Amino acid sequence: MSKAITLETLLSEFARGVRNFRGVNLAGSMFPLVQLSHVDLAGANLQGINWSGADLIKANLANANLQGANLIGADLSGANLTDANLQEALLSGAILVGAYLSRANLQRAVLSGAILKGAVLRDSNLNEVNVVGADLSEADLRGAIARRRDLEEAKLSGATLPNGEVVFDAEELEEIPVASTVERTAAMATATETTVLEWTNEQVIEKLILQQHPLPSSCQSADLKVVHLDNHCYQLRTANDTVVAMVEGASVAEETVTVFSEAPFADLVASVLQALSFLPTQYIPEPIPAWQYEQVPIPAGSEVRFGTARQLWKAWWLLLKSTATGQELSQLEPLQLLVGKSWQPICDIAFSPSASGGVIIKTPTGDRPYSADALLTWLESVRSGAPTTPSPVPTPTTSLWNGVLKFEKNCLTIQTAAGPVYVRGENLTVTLGGQTIDLNQL
Repeated sequence: MSKAITLETLLSEFARGVRNFRGVNLAGSMFPLVQLSHVDLAGANLQGINWSGADLIKANLANANLQGANLIGADLSGANLTDANLQEALLSGAILVGAYLSRANLQRAVLSGAILKGAVLRDSNLNEVNVVGADLSEADLRGAIARRRDLEEAKLSGATLPNGEVVFDAEELEEIPVASTVERTAAMATATETTVLEWTNEQVIEKLILQQHPLPSSCQSADLKVVHLDNHCYQLRTANDTVVAMVEGASVAEETVTVFSEAPFADLVASVLQALSFLPTQYIPEPIPAWQYEQVPIPAGSEVRFGTARQLWKAWWLLLKSTATGQELSQLEPLQLLVGKSWQPICDIAFSPSASGGVIIKTPTGDRPYSADALLTWLESVRSGAPTTPSPVPTPTTSLWNGVLKFEKNCLTIQTAAGPVYVRGENLTVTLGGQTIDLNQL
């Protein structure tokens, strides 16, 4: 039989060093970003909890009831979830690296964007589970209830499938050089005596992008050449006339560079563009996959990051977590998302409630939904190397306690699973998890 306990009591005991809370009943409790690493909640009733973004590193949740739990973005690295009931649990973006989930019931759970690298899921129930964009690389799925075609929506490099088959990425296979391409390139390099191949590939790309036109006829390398189409339009082609990129615009400030993603030397063009402050602003999937680049000013003290929406959420979560635990970096600036050619401060990032996963990025100009694997560009602030005075420990923001605590007219309202609790009086003080809460900010 589970033991009744309030989350506030558990946190108070946890702050004093207690870790054993086996079999407790915390069903329906709400505490985003709760810090409970190494806690022992084996056999606990945690049905319907909202512990999104929680720190549950190496927590013991064996045989726990987590049905319908909201653990979006929670860190469960190395956690023991053996025999746990995770039916319909929300684990989008959760970190389960090296977690133990043998015989766990994950039926209809949402694992979109979750990281389960090296996790053990032997004999687990993965029937109807959503693993779109999840990372199951090197995971052990032997004996699990799952269909191969459903699992293929996740990254499976090095994973052992339910039937014992090990998945290998195509990238791990040895690449076979194509002799004809090499021969053709060499032939172009010495095709005629009038072609002067004095430029490197990088120089040809840079001269094209920086509008050093008209280009001399000798401005080509052994691999790349420039073709002038009209007044303000140029193509970058390979020696055998495969189009790599197109440059349009009367000046560098107005220039749009389209890079065809699957063309040879596309990665080289992209690296030169980024060195010249050109950033990807639009993806064009059809008829030929391509990225459009434009010159975007980069604020001083910031670094450009490229990655998926899931990776951006992780950066945001780490920033939010450091703020909530009083470890905010000195002179920290908010993350900024590239929208078109402008930077938009990120106000919040939430996971989409849809079964397909994804995130919703909130900016001053509105909410922007993205799939978990959408490629985005954002800014992160760079810390100065100079020593700084440590910042005072900040009071947790109102959003952390929204829906849990409310203070009005000398009355503190605490929402619990059993109903609201009212505490009245003057000069009330509240300590939660060893941390004093400023009631005036609730």
